[in-house]
Amino acid sequence: MVSQNTYLSLNPNDIENVTVLKDASSTAVYGSLAANGVIVITTKKGKYGQAPEVSVSASYSMSQLAGDKTEVMNANQWLDFQQIVNPNLATNAGYLAKKNFYQKTGVSTNWRDYFFGSSAPTVNINASVRGGTSNANYLISYGHYKADGIMDDSSLRRETVRANVEIKVNDWLKLGSNTNLAFTKNNTTAFGSQGTSLYNKIFAARMYLPTQSPYEMLDVDMEKGTFSGYGKKLHMYDDMSGVYSPEWLSELQPSYNDRIRINENVFVNLSPIKGLNIRSSLGLDCNDYRTFYKQLSTQGEDYNIFPTGQVNKSMSRFYRWTVTNTAEYKFNVARVHDFTVLLGQESMNDKTTAFSAGMAGLTDNRLLLMSRGVQAYASVPGDSETKEARNSWFAMANYAYGNRYFLDLSGRRDGSSLFAEGHQWATFGAAAIMWNVTGEKFMQSSKKWLDELQVKASYGVTGNANISSNLALALAGVSGNYNGVAGLGVVNPRNSELSWEKVKTLNLALSGRMFKRFTYNFEFFDKKTVDMILAVPVSYTTGFGSRYANVGSLFNRGFEATVGCDIFSTKDLYWNVSANVSYTKNEITKLFNGQDEYAMSDYTKLKVGHPYGEFYMVRWSHVDPADGQNVWLDKYGNETKVYDENNRVFTGKNAFAPWQFGLNSTTSWKGLTLELQFAGVFGRSMINQERYFIENPSFATQWNQSTKMCDMWQKPGDVTTIAAANAQRHMDTHLLENANFLRLKFLQLSYKLPQQWMNATHILKGVTVYFASRNLFTITNYSGYDPEVDGFLSVGNYPNTRQFSFGAQLTF
Repeated sequence: MVSQNTYLSLNPNDIENVTVLKDASSTAVYGSLAANGVIVITTKKGKYGQAPEVSVSASYSMSQLAGDKTEVMNANQWLDFQQIVNPNLATNAGYLAKKNFYQKTGVSTNWRDYFFGSSAPTVNINASVRGGTSNANYLISYGHYKADGIMDDSSLRRETVRANVEIKVNDWLKLGSNTNLAFTKNNTTAFGSQGTSLYNKIFAARMYLPTQSPYEMLDVDMEKGTFSGYGKKLHMYDDMSGVYSPEWLSELQPSYNDRIRINENVFVNLSPIKGLNIRSSLGLDCNDYRTFYKQLSTQGEDYNIFPTGQVNKSMSRFYRWTVTNTAEYKFNVARVHDFTVLLGQESMNDKTTAFSAGMAGLTDNRLLLMSRGVQAYASVPGDSETKEARNSWFAMANYAYGNRYFLDLSGRRDGSSLFAEGHQWATFGAAAIMWNVTGEKFMQSSKKWLDELQVKASYGVTGNANISSNLALALAGVSGNYNGVAGLGVVNPRNSELSWEKVKTLNLALSGRMFKRFTYNFEFFDKKTVDMILAVPVSYTTGFGSRYANVGSLFNRGFEATVGCDIFSTKDLYWNVSANVSYTKNEITKLFNGQDEYAMSDYTKLKVGHPYGEFYMVRWSHVDPADGQNVWLDKYGNETKVYDENNRVFTGKNAFAPWQFGLNSTTSWKGLTLELQFAGVFGRSMINQERYFIENPSFATQWNQSTKMCDMWQKPGDVTTIAAANAQRHMDTHLLENANFLRLKFLQLSYKLPQQWMNATHILKGVTVYFASRNLFTITNYSGYDPEVDGFLSVGNYPNTRQFSFGAQLTF
């Protein structure tokens, strides 16, 4: 097994198929890393006896914002709103002249269009060759991917090389190697790229004033309402209290990270006797990650905000060696009893080293090197090394009787160095039974319409060791400094009882096929996590705020249903439609130290008997038409105009959607194929924190506002949801929005050229051209950039993009 983020280094064009395993029986062989399920990625390979086949594909894409329902004021609207907030401006000569200028010139900056109006290109090129002889098969591929982000200071480049080789030495010995090399590079900026930073362009597009131009305006005459044109880009925006241009700051503070990743797996497969298969494999997951950050000196610039330059570099190197040995024996008794027995051992050893250093006080932007600095400006270097080890012994037994009754049993003994001494080893197991109903004689009369019917049940206990290193150990490290001298102290408290988190899973499933065209799968699951590893608050007299311990429990219960139908299946016309829906209910059943609740933030808390992710907030009711003040509900449901955090209650709304659904359609007619993939969620809510700033007159004199503020309460009798300018505004349920959505995630229209055309070339085996789009449209009531972001709230999050692609694939 490889680390979870390895898939980011994979070339999607190398993937043959992806299988998701969820129940404890099917994930048992993968051990503790499979506590939350397994994604099995099978890469392409050649075939024995296959003539060499060359495939080349290329695509060009353009990306843009996927959608945004929020509109902010233009220059005239904002200036009009200033007079509503401050009526005294009606006689202010400076204000009136400014208003006259923008009315006459029509100048108004749409910062969203300025930052994200241009489409960002993506180039994707892939080439592969695969084939085989009677004793070997191979696949070699190369992939190039270059994508510019919708923000001008972001981009991603990825280069991949893969080689999969398998050799039959003789009838009982097989050797193989699967190798993937990947280089990725991300360009970004280190300055204010997240959250409510005014240099985060996602947030800035909401806040920046429409009266501020990003360019110098020449020969401005406010009284006449004229100017002669635009000059150079500005480095500072005077209309916004000296905010510097985020583009300029990005140029001054370039940052990038690159990653070299090697995934290697070599194996030996022996079959000395019939039915016996012995396999040994050695895997390496190596990741070299480096970050580079520079700050250029602004000496000689119009604004000297960085008198000297700075450089920071960091690196980390991760190794995971995995050794897996299995022996599997298959045999049959009396032709109707099929047995499979597997014994195995697996060990993993991880090592991570990291180093960081920085130097300031550099004066020459051409030589931003640490060696050019002086010791007085050097930062304290960071240096760390972490080691982890896992070892497992496991056994599995499968029994099948007459292709009707199936029994799977598995057990394993897992050990991990992440836990406290004496608690590092634990035993886990799983069992599954399946009944192939259509294999029964009494079902023969149903064969005309019922092709397959299977009933399955499984139960298992899996250990979860997906935690950070050294949580069980008392650690010493640099802890502050005194008089310029770094001090040492205990930085992590010891937990001598930290042990395995356990996941108990029950699955019941029904699946099959009818009328040779309908498929179905219905599954119920009950998943309980016990001895959860959580950060437990401790008294500050200990010197710490919390420590990790096995304290909580949580259950997830629900169902998944998938149905599909081949509506048409003829020589020229094929149409398949499939749909899936899932429902999950989670509930906290135990917390720590006998507590039944624990506040996580101002808007959510953990409480026994409630789901994780439920919002805990003061309920907003309405705006009083008489005086324009906000009206809230106290904890008892009574109306009040006094905001009090003690009136927070559980809202019944959750950040994690209980309902998820999807719809897929594939239609082929002769050479044309149309693919559609829809996805959506129901029952999700999210705080749109951006509204706190753009629907708030407290920020209106310095920053832009939503056009919804044009409906703000102004006089008695006004019925609106926007309170008066002098009303209190807080993080209440007024900002909690319905984040349900239905999105067309993928659309592709492709055309495969007729085979007779290919035969006429004597070179080409196939040519396919296509048009594709991602996130083509979204149906949602959420008013922000994107409802499909993780977390409890959205503010300045990098949104999903809409993408249009054209491409072609040629096979020789």
